[in-house]
Amino acid sequence: MQYRSVNGLVLAEHGMDAADIERELRKRDPLLSLQGWPSLKHGCILWRVVRDAGPDRPPERVYRWQSESGEPYPLSSGLLDGFDRHDRNNSRRDYKSDDEYERERQAELMRQQERDDEAIADDWSFKHGRPLLPRSQSLRIARDKRRAQGEKC
Repeated sequence: MQYRSVNGLVLAEHGMDAADIERELRKRDPLLSLQGWPSLKHGCILWRVVRDAGPDRPPERVYRWQSESGEPYPLSSGLLDGFDRHDRNNSRRDYKSDDEYERERQAELMRQQERDDEAIADDWSFKHGRPLLPRSQSLRIARDKRRAQGEKC
C-alpha cells in the first residue's frame, strides 16, 4: 500500500508487484510471462511480456512497457491494460513487435537529425551571396590616403 498527497488529499494506492502481474498474465495465457531487464541507460528495470515459443526457440516478445520514445514506465497494473489493448490474439489491429518499435524509433531519430542538420545549414547559408563584412573607419581612412597619393584601390 502506497500513500501520496495530491492537492492536500491523501490517496491510498494498492500497487501490483511482479508476482501479481505474472499471475494475471498466466490467467490470460499460460505461455505468457513477465521479464524485467536492467537498463544502465535509464537506471531502472525495463518490463516486457513474453510468450514461451517452445524448448528450442527463445521466448517471443509480445509487449513492452515503455513509451513511444523508449522511456520505461514503472511496473504497475497499467501494463496489463496496455497488453490487453495490443494483444494480437484479442485484437484486429496490426501487431508490432518490439524490434519494429525500435526500428521506427531509430528512423524517427534519424529524420529528426536530418531536419536539425538542414536547419543548421539553412542558418549558416547566405541568402544573397557572400555577405559584405563591415569595414572599419581606419581602413577607409588608409584607403583615402592611398587614393590621394594617386594609387588605385
